[in-house]
Amino acid sequence: MPDWTYQTVFRPALLRMRAQYARSVALGSMGFLSRLPLGKRVIQWVGHMSPDSRLATERKGFTFPASVGLGCALDPHLSATSAFGEFGFGFLEIGPVVTNPAAKVGAIHLDASNETLRFESPHVAMTPLAANERLQKDGPFRLPIFARIEPSSSDEAAQIVSVLSGSVDGFVVTLDGLEALLEMCDDKLSVQIPALFVAMDAITWRDKRQRERCAQAIADESLCGIVVVESEEENSARQIGKAGFGEALETVRLARIELGPQPIVIGSVGVHSPADALDYIEAGADLVQVDSGLVFAGPGLPKRINETLLYRQLMTGGDSEPPTGRVGSQSWFWAMLMGLSMIIGGIMAMIVATTRVVLPYDELMAGLTLEQLAAVNDRLLSFMRHDRVTLSGTMLAVGIIYVTLAWWGIRRGVRWAFVAVTASALAGFFSFFSFLGFGYFDPFHAFVTVILFQFLLLTIHACMTPRHQMEAPDLWNDRRWKANQWGQLLFVIHGAVLIAAGLVISAVGMTTVFVHEDLEFMHTTAEDLFGAHPQLVPLVAHDRASFGGMLLACGVATLLPALWGFRRGQAWLWWALMLAGSIAYISTMLVHWTVGYHSLKHLLPAYGGLAWLWVAGMSSYWFLVARDRDLEAEWARRLTRK
Repeated sequence: MPDWTYQTVFRPALLRMRAQYARSVALGSMGFLSRLPLGKRVIQWVGHMSPDSRLATERKGFTFPASVGLGCALDPHLSATSAFGEFGFGFLEIGPVVTNPAAKVGAIHLDASNETLRFESPHVAMTPLAANERLQKDGPFRLPIFARIEPSSSDEAAQIVSVLSGSVDGFVVTLDGLEALLEMCDDKLSVQIPALFVAMDAITWRDKRQRERCAQAIADESLCGIVVVESEEENSARQIGKAGFGEALETVRLARIELGPQPIVIGSVGVHSPADALDYIEAGADLVQVDSGLVFAGPGLPKRINETLLYRQLMTGGDSEPPTGRVGSQSWFWAMLMGLSMIIGGIMAMIVATTRVVLPYDELMAGLTLEQLAAVNDRLLSFMRHDRVTLSGTMLAVGIIYVTLAWWGIRRGVRWAFVAVTASALAGFFSFFSFLGFGYFDPFHAFVTVILFQFLLLTIHACMTPRHQMEAPDLWNDRRWKANQWGQLLFVIHGAVLIAAGLVISAVGMTTVFVHEDLEFMHTTAEDLFGAHPQLVPLVAHDRASFGGMLLACGVATLLPALWGFRRGQAWLWWALMLAGSIAYISTMLVHWTVGYHSLKHLLPAYGGLAWLWVAGMSSYWFLVARDRDLEAEWARRLTRK
């Protein structure tokens, strides 16, 4: 569930349920989807969450694909571990794992206003065998897995480690648990211990004796590092969320100063926004963990953090200059040329449609002159004009989106923009064959299609440069961001509806050709039109099927940017979608009014589509377009400090 569905639909529904039930529903559904055939690919495709390879980091023998990981608090039963592995995380923490978990666990209390979750004792935990079985079933994983374990003796430590050591890359323990593990080593038990991390809360860190125990274990190379966790309450209840963020941040800062640069330091309390993750990194943390942030901010949080860290890296690493090379060798050039060709073709088609409607070439193919077409039905040419103007407006819309995605997206190394253009173009080109359903082959149309298809092949074959330029990403879960979730949801629905409409119109073009409102407008019947001339209906079907295919391409070009491309400050994307959609809808409505085709039922999709487009656009305007001076000042402060 991306943020645009989570914040608008699922979060309000889940927060109205009992916390335990809501967790079971959310994690169970995610786990079920990820275990279906192609389920992980669906999660990857919809979420587009894989971190940029430049975010990978190596520490203490580990390769982390990203600096943000998942904490163990949300999914102690590993119900959705396979799904979380595709969320853009750089590592996963599972657990807690104990030898004898409680049969009955404490309640969970959710405080939405303060963004906290409180777990009563006893806590949910897994046995080593159950955890190992789940990991074996869901694996292999492409990222490090750490297990939070709670042994009370060296025997329990040996039992846990012996079962899990082959499935995880390291263990996270408290200082007391560390003593049990070290005692196990002293006993020379034949158990292989992976890397060890110690979980430290702010209260424990303030105890000088405990700090010295931790520092000594690091000096002895018994520990790889520390995980700064939330403080446990006196009654053994645990609270995760924003309440403990300040204390944990200060603990990270002090730990880095005292322990030096060698050990890995992980901040894992209250990461609910990209700004929180940056605060930890700037305080000295190597990695951050997310848990309660997924509940209150949404599943897209790790992706947003990754983009924030990538932007910071680009702005401070000196690699923000565009790559050099011949323009003709770059994908963006050919994608833009394809879009410009469609804009030029759309303008030419619009001119023809608003003047004589058909070209001499059409008359030759159909075997009917302009006068003969007009004689068949006094409204036939008006009907064809309405079809062709609508097609031209959609061509212009597609061309505008392609040019914009090529220049502001693909040229900057934005992978999703490349996928959006190529997927949309492929859908449009394959739809070329749809009008063959009525046996009408247009050689001129085929020739133009072949030329444009070469541009697509060159787009795919040419170089796709690494991402080198970004707008400043958002840092907070503010009103603009929350309003944009609604706008993004509406744009996604809009693109999906256009795809469905394109498929329906293509099917109509290949079968019945005319709908009831068309025949009513021309005051005729389908039988009369089919019997008027053998090539008349195929000519109209050719227009219908072409429009359906172009609408399908437009739907894909709208849906994929809406799924993947909404980032704070991307005004270019907002203007592209709004301009393209408005041109298509307004040209459709104007030609209907001009020719007298006033059927409300027929025009309702155009009226509704334009209204839907502008409601979506206004919901996203303040996030995508409006200048955010507070964000600019915050980024300037952080980059200067860096």
